[in-house]
Amino acid sequence: MNGSSESTRNADPPSRTGRISFADVPAKKPWQSYLLRPLIGATNAAFTAWLYPCWRTARIRWIPSLDALAERVRDSGRPIIFYSLHAYEPMVFLGFREIPEPLKPIGIGHDGVLSRMLQHTGARLGFHMWIYRRNSTVRPRDQIIELIRSRGCHIGLFTDAGGPYGRVKRGLATIARATDAFVVPVIARCRPRVRLPRPWRYGVPLPYCSVVVLNGSPLDGRTAALTDYQSAIDKLEQTPRP
Repeated sequence: MNGSSESTRNADPPSRTGRISFADVPAKKPWQSYLLRPLIGATNAAFTAWLYPCWRTARIRWIPSLDALAERVRDSGRPIIFYSLHAYEPMVFLGFREIPEPLKPIGIGHDGVLSRMLQHTGARLGFHMWIYRRNSTVRPRDQIIELIRSRGCHIGLFTDAGGPYGRVKRGLATIARATDAFVVPVIARCRPRVRLPRPWRYGVPLPYCSVVVLNGSPLDGRTAALTDYQSAIDKLEQTPRP
């Protein structure tokens, strides 16, 4: 091979769990990705081994309760975008264990190596994971818009993917406006946890942890601006653990 990319369409094999699907768009897949499959499999197995005991033993509270949000969604029929930052990813993931089924989101990832290292863990624990193609002529935000429109689903999105960490990306506002979604900021406080320096204050839960999931008031995606989304997540981060 000469290092060039080859065009693919749905090149990835179906997940054995049946819970991982990929955006159906033309894309290019670097040949190096085939060599990295053993690493991706090993890291998924390791992360599952770490997270599964936490999943089984964690004590989880959502503050405030999601009852009002569930009622609002039922009355409006509009989708929800739960958004957070990568620093909270494993802890927010645990929090979704206790979300009501009508609000349960599809997890959004990409087909890059770092994202693929975690996706089978989510699938094994019962989540539907959907993967957008980074090397496609169709922009990731447009792939996600098509997903929401075609499935009428809720999604969970870590909006600082690829950095700079802690900063909400412009694509969130575009996706929300195009899908008439309600947009809900989410962070999590967890004890005990291991705090890693990268990405940006990354927190990894430990078994028998206590997780408090803080969620803000829903923002109306038809009118909210990027600054509104950043302000909402910043405000949550300034909230002390209850």
